[in-house]
Amino acid sequence: MNDPLLQVAAESDASPVSFPGSAVVQLIAEGDNFSRPIVAELQGAVVTVTARGIEASDGGGAWSWSFAELERVVHGADEPWSILAVPGVEDFGVAVPPARVAEFRRLVDGRGAALRPAPAANQPLSTAPALPLLQMPRLEPSPLRPEPIPVPPLTMRTEILPTSAPIGAPMGGPSDLVATDISAWFGNHQVLDRVSLAMPAGKVTALIGPSGCGKSTFLRILNRMHEMIPSASLAGEVRLDGDDIYDPEKKLTDARRHIGMVFQKPNPFPAMSIYDNVIASFRLTGFKASSATKDEVVEQCLTKAGLWKEVRDRLQQPGGGLSGGQQQRLCIARALAIKPKVLLMDEPCSALDPTSTRRIEETIGQLAADLTIVIVTHNMQQAARVSDLCAFFLAEQGTPGYIVEHGPTDALFSVPQDPRTNDYVNGRFG
Repeated sequence: MNDPLLQVAAESDASPVSFPGSAVVQLIAEGDNFSRPIVAELQGAVVTVTARGIEASDGGGAWSWSFAELERVVHGADEPWSILAVPGVEDFGVAVPPARVAEFRRLVDGRGAALRPAPAANQPLSTAPALPLLQMPRLEPSPLRPEPIPVPPLTMRTEILPTSAPIGAPMGGPSDLVATDISAWFGNHQVLDRVSLAMPAGKVTALIGPSGCGKSTFLRILNRMHEMIPSASLAGEVRLDGDDIYDPEKKLTDARRHIGMVFQKPNPFPAMSIYDNVIASFRLTGFKASSATKDEVVEQCLTKAGLWKEVRDRLQQPGGGLSGGQQQRLCIARALAIKPKVLLMDEPCSALDPTSTRRIEETIGQLAADLTIVIVTHNMQQAARVSDLCAFFLAEQGTPGYIVEHGPTDALFSVPQDPRTNDYVNGRFG
């Protein structure tokens, strides 16, 4: 529609149409595997399609997108989700009540076509998605499940971060993290059985054990990532300084803000600058900061991650241009910007060369005074080097994973109490 008069006429006839009971999620692609962690969410939202764009609000958080800013809209073939692709690193998923999906898509496609530039030949406005669209987690009960945690609907919203603590420094210092009787399932398949572990403030706790024994699942439970997986469920409790992070009154943002995560594969936003990578959480949470404050955060976090001296003269270059080890330290810096009390690390050195591994380990040692760190590693030498405490996980003959033994690392490696621990740390299996 190139005639401005026809466009104005079309817009004037397009009255807003609202869709109560909708859901909206903000998504960030995680590395090359295209998984899409949720970083913010509106549940029970009202989504409104206007003449110029799409609006969403749940009375607390709110988003809006003009059709002109959307690169494309991708509708799920077999599910109610539509993906709104925004230039840069963000995508948004929108799901309206099933009975009104066709109406929503017709309005979006029709009104969007009037305002958006025509898509390229190889990028139609609406097409079957190249990537699987995210589904809301569905917690399916298991007949084996004892006293499950009532996992509430996700209630993340864009919010203003509190400014009482110094920006770029841990908020309130390290905290005790205690898991009690954690059991976990994927559908009816139980993967963890009554795991209890205390992770003291200011200490590094290593989780060791052979592949498939539930270490990474346990780590994801510690900051509520487990519930992002369809069919996942759990029982037990996780307490941060005595507060249950799964309390129905707690928001997902509370857990994620205090319990940061670094993944096995470095996942900086590749097209975003080093500088913007560090402060990406500001944008995602709606935090407003002056340029001077942002500069301070970037320098502090990159310094804590042991990367400042290497990148201070090229902060505006893309984060994807760094080496693998530098990218991992950039991800650590990004995690530190939200002032966590706990930092979870899922095999952070498994894809790195020995030199980069040594630097990451040095960074862990420097951070331990200010953070509670929990690290999953298959490298026994690394566990011995970096951790104060160690927990040995095991899953035998298809049974759920559990902790065989835990305690001070020196004691667990030198005088283990269980012969299976002795065999594992000495390389006899696993």
